[in-house]
Amino acid sequence: MSPAAIIAQEVDDSLKVDLDPIEVTAMHSVVTSAEAPVALSTLSKDLNEINGSATLSLEDISQQMPGIWVSDRQNYALGERLTIRGVGWRAAFGVRGVQVVLNDMPLTVADGQTMLNIVDPAFIRRAELLRGPAATYWGNSSGGVLYLSTNPPSNEGSNLRLKTMAGSYGTQKVEGQFSVSGSNHQVNGYTSYLNTDGFRDYSAAQVFRSGITGSVNLTSKSRLQYQAATINMPKAQHPSALTAQDAQNNPTNAVSSFVDAGAGKQIAQQQAGVSYMLETDTGTLDITGYGIYRDLSNPLPFGIITVQRSAGGLRTTFDKDWEQLKVKVGVETKFQHDDREEFENVGDARRGATTVDQVEQVWNQALFSTATYSINNFNILGGLRYDRITFNTDAPTADQSGSRTFESLSPNVGINYQPGNQNIFINLSTSFEAPTTTELVNRPSGGNGFNPNLKPEQTVGIETGIRGSILPQNLTYDLTFYRLWIDDLLFPYQLQTDGPTYYRNQGKTHHTGLEATLSWNVHRDITLSGNTTITEATFKEAQTPQGESLSDNEVPGIAPFRFNSQFHWTPGNFSLSLTYKHISSYMADNLNTAENEAYNVFDASFSFQEIFRSQSVEVQPFMNIDNIFDTRYNGSVSVNAFGGRYFEPAPGRSWQAGISVNF
Repeated sequence: MSPAAIIAQEVDDSLKVDLDPIEVTAMHSVVTSAEAPVALSTLSKDLNEINGSATLSLEDISQQMPGIWVSDRQNYALGERLTIRGVGWRAAFGVRGVQVVLNDMPLTVADGQTMLNIVDPAFIRRAELLRGPAATYWGNSSGGVLYLSTNPPSNEGSNLRLKTMAGSYGTQKVEGQFSVSGSNHQVNGYTSYLNTDGFRDYSAAQVFRSGITGSVNLTSKSRLQYQAATINMPKAQHPSALTAQDAQNNPTNAVSSFVDAGAGKQIAQQQAGVSYMLETDTGTLDITGYGIYRDLSNPLPFGIITVQRSAGGLRTTFDKDWEQLKVKVGVETKFQHDDREEFENVGDARRGATTVDQVEQVWNQALFSTATYSINNFNILGGLRYDRITFNTDAPTADQSGSRTFESLSPNVGINYQPGNQNIFINLSTSFEAPTTTELVNRPSGGNGFNPNLKPEQTVGIETGIRGSILPQNLTYDLTFYRLWIDDLLFPYQLQTDGPTYYRNQGKTHHTGLEATLSWNVHRDITLSGNTTITEATFKEAQTPQGESLSDNEVPGIAPFRFNSQFHWTPGNFSLSLTYKHISSYMADNLNTAENEAYNVFDASFSFQEIFRSQSVEVQPFMNIDNIFDTRYNGSVSVNAFGGRYFEPAPGRSWQAGISVNF
């Protein structure tokens, strides 16, 4: 196995290195992980890690990769806060600005909104992260890409596993998963139920999730892959963010106006997709189609939002390989159909007068091509994509637009050089972020139609770095420098307490940073790893709605310095992990008048594996202790919230314990 295949991966104690030089799924490209001239992290979990921990948040996975930051808001109604190199900082809820893909199916729909609720972190077996702009590969809202897979490696064979756990704050969860492998067909399925009272008052949630993936070899040169997933979240209470004083003195409190309004979210979502791959004498054809249906009810103090969404897409690509040149060309279309109604909230989630009633449609058509050329130790990757996105509504008004169209051309070019055990690369890439339907609809004037003034946010990024290994010392490393120039920034702002969030284009930001990872296999049973992300993100040519200058202010919601480390020890059948994270202080508002204080948190996990009946049954009890020293801190912020209610408290010392059985 080539050293280049090894050094292209990030390594940690429990997320094992994936050594095969496979095609980078997150890039939808012709380049392999060993050749990619981009900042790339690839992590995978083995079965022992899956069985030996209570993974309730994507934060656990993101801590092992630099550049990405997932903050668990302790609020299932809002979902986790996810940023990559600071992109996505403005999201009041959900995920904005970056692509998230689950089992080859985009969770980011045509208008750029990402629906992350359907992901159960406990079943994630593989994660790929593109840390730079990636519109060439994914189009709208691709300031970075997080690709997730629940598929176990084929060498695990057939198995059935069950897990049950309980923990602090009335948390209970049960999980089941199976894999069946045959000569021509492999199928994997999972299901889970989570019930929790929540760390804070009025933050209870109930979540059911299930999914299935499969692959069928139709002939020696053709294959069919399929996947489906569902979520039913009948209850997710919304306690809202707190002022600095309330977060410090009463972190479990909920905002009374949110309780009185019955604020929260109820979601039902189903999705399915299928891919057909055919190898021919001239190249490889890949056709992928998918569809999503989502039913949302979202009571808030200022109103009740309901959306019935149908979305999906069709993508066709053709790959052709010559000796030194690999080319991929493709065409893609995405659609989104939202039936939106909004009502006054007269209290306890009871509907009053209708304030918005319209059907919103989004169509995204794209043409793209990527190519890689290899010569000696060099690999050159280039790509170009054209996107056209059209928003339509059936309910325009006299002073608002019923149709908006955006177009974008997204190039990228990168060079990778492999001298021995090192990969040295430089990459120039772009992305754009169209305003979502929610952002186009929300205007201080209210009513139907779209904001005629909003336009896409544009990003240009450059990155250069080196990753490699020092094999005699069992060391791997990754060091990357980057710069992002973001123009026509989409600014969020509020005009009243508990009011909606509005948006406008205003100014620019520059993000400059360094990402580093180091892993050391000290001994066969001991691994030390750590990663750090340094980011300087500042406003340029920006001002508040009232005209106050923001130039050279820090962009809120982005920590300038983050550090994660982990010690992993596996003596015999025991497993012990100790993790430490440091997050520096960072701003919570554009004016830089509110600051979230720095914090340091230590976590631990233990598990023991016992094998019975000639290795046919494995029993693995486990226990996690989070925030061992009971540190009081805020794990996330609500950027630019009105009335100083920015802060979302994190739990003190807490625990989860359970048992897994694998057949």
